[in-house]
Order: sequence, then structure tokens, then C-alpha cells
Amino acid sequence: MKYHPPLLILLLIALVAWAGCTSSQQATTVERDGSSIEKAVVVNSIREEYQWVQHHYPNSRVTRQALIQPKGKHYDELTFVTPSGETKKAYFDINSFFGKF
Repeated sequence: MKYHPPLLILLLIALVAWAGCTSSQQATTVERDGSSIEKAVVVNSIREEYQWVQHHYPNSRVTRQALIQPKGKHYDELTFVTPSGETKKAYFDINSFFGKF
């Protein structure tokens, strides 16, 4: 077998680049279930927040909406009561539209 340094280097670079892409995709994937600020549901309007609550918790009643601003970012925190009487909170990322209207 003949040794081809340029080919081996290209193969090694391609392998490293592929591995980097794979790991970065896995590291940045966050489940946006609204259970925390880190997992806040990205929305484009307040209406979408209320629709999300009704879709995931049908017949729930929103009792409070609060603007929270950790680290200069903007989030809405909705507190709602489910039909069974359980109080829950959901977090929404509103940075795409906050202060733009």
C-alpha cells in the first residue's frame, strides 16, 4: 500500500469536520416544552402563547401573565389552572417581537 500524505490529511480533516457537526447539533438541540426558561417555547405573538396552553392543556384557564427578563432576554411566564385544579407554569421566548410594536 502506497502512502499518500495529502489524501490522508484530507480524510482526517473531513472526519474531524463531520464529527464536529454531529456533536454540535446534538449539543444545541433543546426540547422546547415550556417547563423552564431554558426550555421556553419560542413564539411570535402573545396569542400563540395562549394557543399553546390550550393545545397542550385543553380547557385550562390562564390566571397570570408575567414578563421576566433574566440576563437581558425577554420571556413571558404564564400561570394557569388545569381542569383538574392543578396550577402550572409555562415559559415563552418572546424576544422575536418584544418591544417591536
